[in-house]
Amino acid sequence: MNYRIEKADLYIRQHRIIELFEDLTTAISYEQPTDIKKFLIEQLQLKQKFGFKTGLFKPEEIDNIFTLFDLKQDGWISKKQAIDAFKVMAASQYQLKDESIFPEKVTKKQFADIVGEHLGIK
Repeated sequence: MNYRIEKADLYIRQHRIIELFEDLTTAISYEQPTDIKKFLIEQLQLKQKFGFKTGLFKPEEIDNIFTLFDLKQDGWISKKQAIDAFKVMAASQYQLKDESIFPEKVTKKQFADIVGEHLGIK
């Protein structure tokens, strides 16, 4: 690869440009705003204030996602299920940096606390 392409690639990765555009595109698709320019400005302002932790989900939806994964209604899900549920809620694949944040069995409260903290959902 030539030097200019490598330099551009490094810049894009360091500044998370691809992740930013994935997040914005996902948000537009999910919300379907009538005024896209205004919506994008608001989303960029949120990202400026809160970083990449801004997600699409509201706090009450954490319980709904947990319930979808707790098929036996045991009140807990496995670590793998918690990771999969987290990825469903994450606006970007880069938001789960450490899978060890989940214990082997995850209760609804633990899931809500971890997701809320790591995705900025309060």
